[in-house]
Amino acid sequence: MADTAVQLHRVWRSLTARALIVLALFIALPVVLYLTFRQADIDRQRLLLESIRVKGLTVGRVLEDRLQRADMIPLFRLGEELSRFQTEGVSLRLLFRPHDSAPDAGFLYVASAPPVMPADLEAERARLDATGVLAQLGESCAGDLPLALRVERSDRVSELITSLTPVRTARGCWVLVISSNLADAAEQRLGQPYWRAPEVQVAAAIYLIFAFVVLVIAFDLGHGLRRFAATARAVAERRIEGRFAQRNQIPELEPVANAFDRMEDSLRATASELRVAAEESAHAFKTPLGTIRQAMVPLRGRIAADDKRCQQALMAVDGALEKLDALVRAARHLDDAVADRLDPPREKVDLGALVEDVVDAYAADAAARGITLRTAVEAEATAPLGGRLIADALSQVIENALSYAPAGSTATVTLHRGTRRVLIVVADNGPGVEAALLPHIFDRHVSFRDRSRNDPGAAAPANFGLGLWVAKRNMEAVGGTIEAANRRGGGFIVTLGLPLA
Repeated sequence: MADTAVQLHRVWRSLTARALIVLALFIALPVVLYLTFRQADIDRQRLLLESIRVKGLTVGRVLEDRLQRADMIPLFRLGEELSRFQTEGVSLRLLFRPHDSAPDAGFLYVASAPPVMPADLEAERARLDATGVLAQLGESCAGDLPLALRVERSDRVSELITSLTPVRTARGCWVLVISSNLADAAEQRLGQPYWRAPEVQVAAAIYLIFAFVVLVIAFDLGHGLRRFAATARAVAERRIEGRFAQRNQIPELEPVANAFDRMEDSLRATASELRVAAEESAHAFKTPLGTIRQAMVPLRGRIAADDKRCQQALMAVDGALEKLDALVRAARHLDDAVADRLDPPREKVDLGALVEDVVDAYAADAAARGITLRTAVEAEATAPLGGRLIADALSQVIENALSYAPAGSTATVTLHRGTRRVLIVVADNGPGVEAALLPHIFDRHVSFRDRSRNDPGAAAPANFGLGLWVAKRNMEAVGGTIEAANRRGGGFIVTLGLPLA
């Protein structure tokens, strides 16, 4: 539970997670608002439409009695008859279909009030015919049909057909078409999709502009942070000159840049002090060690050859001096390695030459153990920094391989170059490591392979259990990796990965 809570907290603190939340809100908010306001607009239009329909149906009821006597009114007088009942904002049109007409014959306009252009009447009749309403009336000629059919006239006047009132007479079927002029802004939107409303389009345009500005700011901020990180790495690796604070382009991150410069100065100062302290400590230890060795010279001459006790004491002192001398060298080496990890040397490294030099340094040791040490440099490759750290890591791995490889076997060191990385592979024919223990092979003071099976007389080296740990730390310091695995058919393989310059 505690790990889950920590992970959730990290996710919540992540800028990426928060950006995704803001993005989700940006997408959801306009959708919710649009659906809410559209429903409100639909309800408002429904009320307005009902009021218009009631007005049209009222006119239809008044004219229904007149339509019953339409057969007795000459066609040219029907327009005058309709105009007597036409009111402001309401248009009346009369359709007629004789009983003796063909089955597929439609309705014809015979009168309108106020007068309408023939082209507009024909377009309106075509729209009514397309809805199937006229076909339905042609069969029954009964029942009021409420509609909400929007038509646009050639004079740019919008009308809404609200009802059709049919009346059957002896001559045929008369249909009174009642429509209302959409005069004000609210009525103009009847029958139109909500998204075509001017205020919705303006709001959408403002939202899109706002969203675009926010996205530009977000992307610029993300790019600025990535540039900030890249500049920090470049300054830390000395690929560019100058202080980090001088290259920072985000004013709000200036305190971070100053803190970074102070930290880098502190690390470089510490590395320099470690190197000086290592040199001074080595010099301080070597002086008394040299004095002890000189003082031992006259003692050797005064002790008789048959005095075994004294001879054993001299041998013990010589062994202790050699061990102390080795410890001093190892301590200085470790201090230098720590200093290099704090402030790695920035010169580019010819990895091919480095591999050959390190292998040459171990050639005599390998020959003394009866082991053949081979090198294969497949291509030229250059690492950006950390020559001493890489050489020390490779030395630790080779020494580990020679310590466990049996006499008469072959150890190989191969350099492979890829498109972005370089691999240095060290393989031996030793006993390998149990698979369950491999994840701990680079831990400090850890060694799982039994050296005695291959070289019973071999003594443990001074850095027993530290070699691969030191190699891992060095590789991490130069941005590299190190991996270990058992070889198929027996043996062990260690792979050092490095970035190309």
